[in-house]
Amino acid sequence: MKVSIIGASGRVGSATALLLAKEPFMKDLVLIGRKKSKNKLEGLKRDIYDALAGSRSDANIFVGTDDDLKIVDESDVVIITSGVPRTEGMSRMDLAKINAKIVGNYAKKISEICDTKLFIITNPVDVMTYKALIDSKYERNNVFGLGTHLDSLRFKVAIAKFFGVHIDEVRTRIIGEHGDSMVPLLSATSIGGIPIQKFEKFKDLPIKEIIEDVKTKGEQIIRLKGGSEFGPAAAILNVVGCIVNNEKRLLTLSAYVNGEFDGIRDVCIGVPVKIGRDGIEEVVSIDLDKDEIEAFRKSAEIIKKYCEEVKFI
Repeated sequence: MKVSIIGASGRVGSATALLLAKEPFMKDLVLIGRKKSKNKLEGLKRDIYDALAGSRSDANIFVGTDDDLKIVDESDVVIITSGVPRTEGMSRMDLAKINAKIVGNYAKKISEICDTKLFIITNPVDVMTYKALIDSKYERNNVFGLGTHLDSLRFKVAIAKFFGVHIDEVRTRIIGEHGDSMVPLLSATSIGGIPIQKFEKFKDLPIKEIIEDVKTKGEQIIRLKGGSEFGPAAAILNVVGCIVNNEKRLLTLSAYVNGEFDGIRDVCIGVPVKIGRDGIEEVVSIDLDKDEIEAFRKSAEIIKKYCEEVKFI
């Protein structure tokens, strides 16, 4: 498999590069950054090769800059992590407008070079996924974002800890915006196949506190250590693995919806999707509780407002 990472010199990009390089399926790994990051990327490549010295991986690692993206040709997946982080005093819309220019520019250039799958990590991820989709003009199954996949994993861990069970026994997910309006699906949460509401401890579940912790987890990590990279990188690897191994798993990614949920259309948002070698093979429509669908619709409206603002940037 050939994977290219745009923005490989950043925290998430470099952590993702190491995890991918160690995978047996990885043949060619391309690290892309700005001209001024060329030396850093060369150093990253050599550092990763050292990390691979004692492993069975023999991935080929290449370095390129954003002024010549032809090196990404024949990539099975192009992961876009480039963008600026949100700083103090910067509104969410300000961030969206700045990063939309970056992501949109890459999406357009990549689409002129090759047919591939675009996997968007840059925040706000739902808006950036939409921007990548319209600027690349790729089919909807070939453009998707990390969405609420990591949020869902964090929620799963919290549920497992509260009920004192192995994490593999928990089935749950969060849909909607990767942000303040995310929606936990308690109606679709189970432990060992048993609906969570059937458990005696459910009445004591501090759901508001858990969701608030999930929403702010990234900010907590940034405050404590300056940035989050290992969690996102592991979640990215999870998705890429599903593609290369054609696993057809149901993950909650940011995808373009066209009426599958309560008639909501023309927005990219975190929803359950079946993902495999062909990218998103299906947006999985599910029945939601009345409160959940109402919250999901509000979340979609928030994202859609941002999408309209960045559409023609």
